[in-house]
Amino acid sequence: MDETTTPPVRVERPAAGVVRLTLDRPQQRNALTASMGAALRAAVADVREDPQARCLVVTGAGTAFCSGADLGALGAAGDSWAERRRALGDYYRAFLDIRALPIPSLAAINGAAVGAGLNLALACDLRLAARGARLAASFVRVGIHPGGGCTWFLTRLVGPARTRELLLLGDAVDAERAERLGLVNRVVEAEELPAAALEWAARLAAGPGPVLRDVRQAVELATDQSLEAVMAFETAAQAASLMTEDAREGWQAFREKRPPRFTGR
Repeated sequence: MDETTTPPVRVERPAAGVVRLTLDRPQQRNALTASMGAALRAAVADVREDPQARCLVVTGAGTAFCSGADLGALGAAGDSWAERRRALGDYYRAFLDIRALPIPSLAAINGAAVGAGLNLALACDLRLAARGARLAASFVRVGIHPGGGCTWFLTRLVGPARTRELLLLGDAVDAERAERLGLVNRVVEAEELPAAALEWAARLAAGPGPVLRDVRQAVELATDQSLEAVMAFETAAQAASLMTEDAREGWQAFREKRPPRFTGR
């Protein structure tokens, strides 16, 4: 696939409120280049500004989710430490942008998620993996330090001991072990992954958006803040949610024994 003529990130809206970004360099196993990173950042920025977007799905075309950063492209980024550092920062900005979205995000891991590709998946709130997918933080295998927030993501998800194992050895884990470790939320058959991801995304898109936003923030706080601090945030957020139209609709739907129709208000 010629990245100069074909956009490296495909943008689709497969259901109401759902935006799906597909890394689209299947011949290169969706390895991240500077242009793909820029396209990903631009697409995420568009999602942030889209009032109709209520859930983001990230996946890959072909047999890989993302095989990591294109090491050849990184090697051409410049000879100095400052140039390499700047180039890496440009690559990794997309992960921070996804993490900062006010809507939930879901990675549909259709195949290998390696290095920066693993980080991209970990930047999302939820992860579904196809059976047969393999995940690896294999930076040391090519003689480089982990980047892209890998140490932060992994330590929070699996704890320091497992993180050391994954980073110091650099071994790949299959989808089933990734689920046991807590790297992915669920494993499904490969042919079921698109439908399973869309089902979860549609459920998230139909949820009470501001409440989901605050839940995500509360979970972030819970990893390194005191119980008192988290409870204070929960108290404020819950009080605010009780005053919304969504809360009234939720209670009315419960009494009428029907699914709620949330509007985000």
